[in-house]
Amino acid sequence: MKKFTYLNFSSFLFSILIILTLNINLQSQVWQQMGTGTGGTVNAVIVYNSEIVAAGYFAVAGGQLVNNIARWNGTTWLPLGLGTNDSVFCLTIFNGTLVAGGRFTSAGGVNCNKVAIWNGSSWSSTNGVFNGNVMALGVSGTNLIAGGSFTTVNGLNMLRIAKWQTIWEPVGAGFNGNVNALVQYNSVLYAAGSFTISDGVPVSRIARLSGSNWVSVGVGLDDGAVNCLRVFNSSLYAGGTFTTIGGSTTNRIARWNGTSWSNVGFGFSGGVNALHSLGTNLYAGGEFDFADFQPANKIAVYNGTSWTALGTGIGGSSPKVKAIASYLGDIITGGTFTTAGGVAVNNIANWKLTVGISQTGNNIPAAYSLSQNYPNPFNPQTNIKFDLPTDGYVTLSIFDSKGELVRNLVDNELTAGGYEVTMDASALPSGVYFYKLNTDGFTATKKMILVK
Repeated sequence: MKKFTYLNFSSFLFSILIILTLNINLQSQVWQQMGTGTGGTVNAVIVYNSEIVAAGYFAVAGGQLVNNIARWNGTTWLPLGLGTNDSVFCLTIFNGTLVAGGRFTSAGGVNCNKVAIWNGSSWSSTNGVFNGNVMALGVSGTNLIAGGSFTTVNGLNMLRIAKWQTIWEPVGAGFNGNVNALVQYNSVLYAAGSFTISDGVPVSRIARLSGSNWVSVGVGLDDGAVNCLRVFNSSLYAGGTFTTIGGSTTNRIARWNGTSWSNVGFGFSGGVNALHSLGTNLYAGGEFDFADFQPANKIAVYNGTSWTALGTGIGGSSPKVKAIASYLGDIITGGTFTTAGGVAVNNIANWKLTVGISQTGNNIPAAYSLSQNYPNPFNPQTNIKFDLPTDGYVTLSIFDSKGELVRNLVDNELTAGGYEVTMDASALPSGVYFYKLNTDGFTATKKMILVK
């Protein structure tokens, strides 16, 4: 009979530790339900007042009547007043309020034609009457920007794009086709969609505002349409149904660096409807089955070199991803689907990246603080506590010894209180790392050591 030596026992323990470490990592990167989800398609997802807001075309969320828009507080879906009387296609934050755009004509019982403002307790109108749908919202300077399929607002010509402070006004000469996406890049407003002309000038599916005129962005896109835009790592990314730019294959996603277009990996097998970035990663969702020729069901992540799947992705009958956001360091995905990673969900799901963030009590701290992580050194998990005396936008970021960003553990609006974040570093090499808390009027950095 073989003797069970100390060496054998050590090897056995080492194997168990590896299995446990892998298990922890897998548990921290899985698809999860968000209650019972929504009763229909989710078109837009955003963080507002430290909660997830999802909007689209659904009557119920979590079993509650919500009428096309609902908020998720981490455990429960809740209505935003009486909701809207028809579909919501887009959301943005403007002057501290939540703005919704879509096909609706009323919100909370108030006449709100295609655009409505939620101040946290009630809906109000912008006093605009659009003759078509609002499909994109953005902010440029002190203006709220709306894009879509409309050609007039309040009876005045505004070809598919308009701006608002107190009244709706044109933005340049507008476009001959729909505007699907808006973004501010290098302090310049960009619009994208299915258009090809602005005031007689060729602007193939994407344009930037120069003074009062829309001008082309390079050679533009050869075919299809742009559905989404995202600024990431000092470049502008466009996703959609296009396949080439200037005759060069891009396969539904491309990067604009301010002077020229380039491909992003080998692209996708189907349309891209949503883009979002978190830390050093770019996320794409849509109607594709492959990314970089590898299986990726409707959602994938780009690390700067290649695209990979998020688990087994999104499933159901004709599934689509239409919206992506991040919340407490995790990825929130909305669209039309019934499974995520094999888990039964309804049109919205959470890709769990961090182990968790939780509030540590009900008291409001007197001052900002960032505590030393514990344990330290650690392997592979550690806990970080911080205090916020006021509400605000908070980032808690991890940097390596070279000062390069590794991961954002928190990148959201948070209410005042004490918080604790558990970080899983299973995928990181041993070494010295730094974590930095940044919020309005306060910044602090501390060192931690990962030893494997």
